[in-house]
Amino acid sequence: MDRAEEEPGEDPRRDPRWGLVDAAARVPVPTPPGLISRVLRSVHGLRGRKLAEPLELEQERGRLHVGERALVLFTRTLGGELGARLGVHVSAVALEPTGLEVLLTVRYGVAANEAAETLRSKLREALVAEFGSAAPPVSVHIADVHHE
Repeated sequence: MDRAEEEPGEDPRRDPRWGLVDAAARVPVPTPPGLISRVLRSVHGLRGRKLAEPLELEQERGRLHVGERALVLFTRTLGGELGARLGVHVSAVALEPTGLEVLLTVRYGVAANEAAETLRSKLREALVAEFGSAAPPVSVHIADVHHE
């Protein structure tokens, strides 16, 4: 049976392809370089620890400064809403010197690369709509796969 034809809520472990996931889960995988620091920066960013200069937005009545905490929280909240529709969960967001780094957990059976690219694109569009040209670039990384 094709994944698209499966009944909602069917246990993915009954899928004949699940053996590949199970086999991959038994192989030790080293933590990707920088993953722990990105997660910690995400947590610290939400706690208000200053790791980046605020975004400056020109408005009619002066400049608006948007701090790292607000930007990370906005991205994480919006990413959570968008991701739920795509079958992915935003597990961490961090503001790095190169832009926003978003880590995902993908539901088994979801086309991971397509979902990650769609989320990246939609997050970028929303950030540009809110912050204009001051919006940082967005990178999305798949960190894990889960089943419900």
